[in-house]
Amino acid sequence: MTSGEWLGRQILITVMATLNSTENALVAVDQPCGIAVIGCGRIAPLHLKAIVRNPDFMRLIAVADPDAGLAAQFAAEFGAQHALTSLDEALALDTVDAVILCTPNALHAMQAQQGLSAGRHVLVEKPFAETVEDAERIAALADRTGLVLAAGHTFRHVEAVRTLQDRRAEFGRLRAVSISMCVFWDGPQAPWWATRSADEGLVLSLFAPHAIDFLQLVVGEVDPVRIQVEAARHQPGWQAEDEAMILLRYPDDVLASIHVSYNQRRMMNRKVAHFEKATVRIENGEELWIDDEPVVMPARPEAGDTALFNDGITHYFEMQVREFALAVRGQPHRSVLHPSALRQTRLNRAIVAAARRE
Repeated sequence: MTSGEWLGRQILITVMATLNSTENALVAVDQPCGIAVIGCGRIAPLHLKAIVRNPDFMRLIAVADPDAGLAAQFAAEFGAQHALTSLDEALALDTVDAVILCTPNALHAMQAQQGLSAGRHVLVEKPFAETVEDAERIAALADRTGLVLAAGHTFRHVEAVRTLQDRRAEFGRLRAVSISMCVFWDGPQAPWWATRSADEGLVLSLFAPHAIDFLQLVVGEVDPVRIQVEAARHQPGWQAEDEAMILLRYPDDVLASIHVSYNQRRMMNRKVAHFEKATVRIENGEELWIDDEPVVMPARPEAGDTALFNDGITHYFEMQVREFALAVRGQPHRSVLHPSALRQTRLNRAIVAAARRE
C-alpha cells in the first residue's frame, strides 16, 4: 500500500479507540513517583524519555550505571538529580520510590530482590527472571512485602491492545491464536548476546516474551497442555537460536502458534486471535482490525520514526510508566504484575527447554 492509499484510508475510516472512553482515561497520581533508572544500555533512553514526558506521574531522581561517564551523560540529558554507579547508591536515596531495571537479563532477579528488600517498588525489563527458581523467589518477596513488582511487557501498552482487552467479552470463545514477530539484527545488539548459550536461549528468551505476553493476555490464566518447538540459527555472530516456531495446545482445544525471528529485514508484528464470533488482528503492534474492519488506526509515524528504538515506539513506554505509577499509588492500572510475570517465566523456560529436546 502506498502512502497516499494509506492516508486515504485514514480519512475514510472512523477511529474507534479507547481514547474516546472516559472509563479508560489515565489521570495523574496524587504525588509523582520518584524514579531511579538502573542501567544505561540500549533500552534505557526509551524509559527515560517516557519518564520525563510524564511529570504528573514520575520524577526522574537518579540514573545509575557502572560506567560513570555514561551515567553522567544520561543524567545531564534527561535532567536527573543524581548520576550514580550502582543500584545500592540509588536505594540509599530517600526520594527514590521505585526503580526501573534496564540491566542485562542475568541481573534482573538479583536486582529486583535488592529493590524490594530495600522497600522500593520495581519495574523490571523483560524477562522477569532467567530461571523459574529466581522468578518464584522474587514473586514470593513481592507477596511478603506488598510492594509492586511489575514486568516491562511494553508492547501491550498501546490502544489497540487495550481495546481488545475492553471488548474481549464480545468475541465469544477463543479457538486459536497466531503470532509472527520478526526483525533483523545484524549480530549482537549488546555484547552479552553473543555469549548466550542454547540452554539460555536467544530469540526465544529475548524476543519471544513479547509474543508470549500477548498470548497470555488473550488465553487468560491457563497453561498449555502441550508444547512443540523447533529452533534454528542462521547468523554466526551468536551461539544460540535466532529463528523459532512454537506450537502450543491449551485446554478446551485452543491452539496457538508463534514465529519469532532475528533474520527478517522487513519488520513484522502480526497477532491474530480467532474467536467464535470474530477474528481480531493487530498489525504493526498498533492497528486493530476486527473481521478485517479497521477499529484502531493510529497516525502513521513520520519518516525516520519507524525504527524499533527511537520515538516511533516511545509512546508504548509512556503508557507503561503511567500504568506503573498508578500501580505504585494503589490506583486501578494495567501493569503486568508478578503473578502474570511468574506464569510467563514458567512458560518461557518450558519453551526454551522444548527447543533443546532431540
